[in-house]
Amino acid sequence: MLARELGVPYIKRNRSSLTELFAEYNHASAVIITKQDWRYEDHEGHVFFFHPSMSILRIKHILKGEPDSLIASAGIEPGDTVLDCTLGMGADAIVASFVTGEKGRVVGLESEPAIAAIVRHGLQTYDSKRKAVNEAMRRIEVIQTDYREYLKQCPDQSFDVIYFDPMFRQTIKESSAMQALKPLANHAPLDPESVAEARRVARKAVLLKERVMSGEFERLGFTVIKKAAHYAWGIITPEEGGK
Repeated sequence: MLARELGVPYIKRNRSSLTELFAEYNHASAVIITKQDWRYEDHEGHVFFFHPSMSILRIKHILKGEPDSLIASAGIEPGDTVLDCTLGMGADAIVASFVTGEKGRVVGLESEPAIAAIVRHGLQTYDSKRKAVNEAMRRIEVIQTDYREYLKQCPDQSFDVIYFDPMFRQTIKESSAMQALKPLANHAPLDPESVAEARRVARKAVLLKERVMSGEFERLGFTVIKKAAHYAWGIITPEEGGK
């Protein structure tokens, strides 16, 4: 089923090395299925697999009553509906799902088929050894699609918060997780048309995470509300109307 979803051949590895398989079938990458996990590997040595990353630590901080920058910036509350337009490894979606809870809803959009398949499988099967984290992961709906098309099909005000994090276009060198994701990621910049659609669909806020000096906040009409060492948050609320 996965091979059909990705539009690639299914090959039994047997005892062959990846180098041998790449040469034999004239492919430069593969999604490898094992009993432990699903992972992507290519001939340059890039490896991508699901891991909840910093989401577990962030949830620990929330449980201690400490603020989380995404949750605080977007004003996400229990019962909210959240649309993560750039799912990536899913860490932000996991934190949002934990906060919105059983009565909320978190949808994660991922345009790249291999990332979507691996992260969807990981969210449904990974055991963090923490019940609350596992439940948050299981609740996330992963849809393999481009947010440009998905947003156009959404009714007005159908999500409370819409979130964009295109930071993988300019990854921080120290982030090994983002470096693993980079070869697979969609590098297209966020466009004004999609922001306009997001404003129409969001009830509470449209949020953008970007580098502080990227110029994207000004270009796309976001108001910067919080700055960190390597990134900042920008927001558009219905009251602002993107101005």
